[in-house]
Amino acid sequence: MATGSGDDDGGQQQINSLALGSCLFGCFKGLFECAWQCVQFWTPLTVIVILLWLIYRPDRFRPRVDSAVLAALQLDATDGQQLRYDLAVDLSFRNSHSRLTIRYLDVGATAFYNGTKLGPADDALPAPFRQGPKNTTVLHPAFRGAVAVDSGVAAELERELASGTVHVRVSVALTLMYKVWLAKEVVFYKYDCWLWFPPPANDTPAVFDAGTQCWAT
Repeated sequence: MATGSGDDDGGQQQINSLALGSCLFGCFKGLFECAWQCVQFWTPLTVIVILLWLIYRPDRFRPRVDSAVLAALQLDATDGQQLRYDLAVDLSFRNSHSRLTIRYLDVGATAFYNGTKLGPADDALPAPFRQGPKNTTVLHPAFRGAVAVDSGVAAELERELASGTVHVRVSVALTLMYKVWLAKEVVFYKYDCWLWFPPPANDTPAVFDAGTQCWAT
């Protein structure tokens, strides 16, 4: 009798194990089918979004300086360590895409001479703003004031004035947002725009009208 009872218990345990295994297999099968359905649904949509993003995103976006006027860039007559400057720039931003709208979250411009910061633009540049497809926006940053310089910068300015050409760098910082359907990305760009002028005279500002592309840094 004891042996028969043991066989019954063993059989019952085997049945329970089979039932548990079948239940677990059913659960894993259901999870796998659910995951496979998600993959089948999301993979084509993801591929479409990536393709649209690659097609619409304007990776070659660069600002441009159309023209600039340098009214003053000279050392102070009474203090040779003070550099007076007066610079106005026409800075254009072109959205060449036929469908994509760009949102400008922040725009900044700063002028430099030989590594010396001449200061940010006198007036804050407008932001945020939207720029539609096939559209050009022109901003007009201006830089006026005086800054202390060391003897090396003063000597370089004297050398450039004597040679007949002075060089100024305008640095442009942009925070833009691109959006394609449900996908959007906020990116930060920084560009350098190099300008060259004849030395400005007291009553005759120097004009830069050649136009130049700004380059990413």
